[in-house]
Amino acid sequence: MAILKNEPLFSFEEGNYCKPRHIIVEGSYEEIGYDLAELAQKEYGCTLGPYADPIYGAARRDYFANNWPSMNERSKGARRAFGLAENDNSYDASGLPFDLYDVQRKAPIEKATMCSALVLPKEKTEDGKGVFVSRNWDMNNTPIWSAFVGKEAPEGAFGCGERCVVVEVRPDTGYKHILIGAHELMTPLLDGMNEKGLYTTALMDPESKGEFAGPLTGERVNGITSSQLQAFLLETCATVEEAKKKILQSRIIQVAIVIHLLIADGEGNAMIFEIDPVTQEYIFTDRKPGEPLFVTNHSVETHPTSDTFPPFTKENEHNTFNRMCMLKEAYDKK
Repeated sequence: MAILKNEPLFSFEEGNYCKPRHIIVEGSYEEIGYDLAELAQKEYGCTLGPYADPIYGAARRDYFANNWPSMNERSKGARRAFGLAENDNSYDASGLPFDLYDVQRKAPIEKATMCSALVLPKEKTEDGKGVFVSRNWDMNNTPIWSAFVGKEAPEGAFGCGERCVVVEVRPDTGYKHILIGAHELMTPLLDGMNEKGLYTTALMDPESKGEFAGPLTGERVNGITSSQLQAFLLETCATVEEAKKKILQSRIIQVAIVIHLLIADGEGNAMIFEIDPVTQEYIFTDRKPGEPLFVTNHSVETHPTSDTFPPFTKENEHNTFNRMCMLKEAYDKK
């Protein structure tokens, strides 16, 4: 049994919206994949996403074997939990999505803007060593994606982030790490940190390219998905520099949610990773010594300074450019 703990993070009371659970899983990656898949079926109603053609599954297994072997092992365990053959190529066992409704291709909706994050300059801490990071998660309390596409959610549907998870992963090999997120149990997407102090947080980037509200797994998915990238980096990297190299050596595809990442390490190095919407180049924006690094929901490569921002009104407090200005103004007044 790889799952050591599966408990409410706090005592849930009537009226609580978010009901996070704390899950600790350890063992071999195959054991971890098996037990998470068992849990995903029994408690979260998870089913595996079918590939559009088995060639996608075969190529994906080869890709993982060469570039992310631990995910190959996790997937092997998940296939076993779902009663599939070890060499099955019809279903995507690398993801365990849940609480996602009315998933569809080319959804007629605008990409959402939510969340802000920052890294403060360690050079200005009392000892010159402290690394301080922060983020907020702005979310709606309706089922996704039903509410976004104007449909009535199924009866009993859970809202966005209602069943959050805090998953501690303690593998026999690779770095121990914590993932915090929702709607995906194999690699929860939102925040994470590993035993070496590498920290990652994901935020929406509507200016990048991807199929918002599309399938998270299966179909024509290949390489590493945006929802898997954090787990991949935390398992394999100790520093921002190592994360950059891993990213540049990888095939990353934006699925269901279109994001950019803020990544920081224990030495105070930090960067924002984005994918250019036209060229698909991987772009890194580094924190400058003595300066903070802020990120909201627009490309910092396209809009690096306030004079590159489009017009906005300060009355719209959720506007991504307004939030960026608010962060900078608050920091300058410190």
